[in-house]
Amino acid sequence: MKWQQRIQVATGLTCWQIMLHLMVVCVVLVGWKTKTLIPVAVGLCLLYVATVILMFAFQRFHSGKLRNIGDFLEELTTTWYFGTAMIALWLLSRVVENNWLLLAAGLAMIAGPAIYSLLAKDKSGDFATKHPVRR
Repeated sequence: MKWQQRIQVATGLTCWQIMLHLMVVCVVLVGWKTKTLIPVAVGLCLLYVATVILMFAFQRFHSGKLRNIGDFLEELTTTWYFGTAMIALWLLSRVVENNWLLLAAGLAMIAGPAIYSLLAKDKSGDFATKHPVRR
């Protein structure tokens, strides 16, 4: 087994995902040490938004290299979502002083995509073809 596969089995993340996390942590630490954390955080959030927009654009293609780029960007945005949500919540806490509003925003950012995904999965209600029940 290759060392990359061993890392993926042990952590559940690929090597490039681990490197992405380390890079974001390094950028945040540099922003903190140079007292430019707010512009760095805003820049990371804008970079995430640009990545999501590119992902949507590339996923319109059904096959080929452009679709592979879209799939890669989808995996990238999925990996990066939680960190960006925490950065956005921290930025929001610098502006909003109401703890209840921050709690609602945090719950919406963390649980919102999962709930939306569950509700948008199958609107037909026909689960028999996908999941047969043996009796």
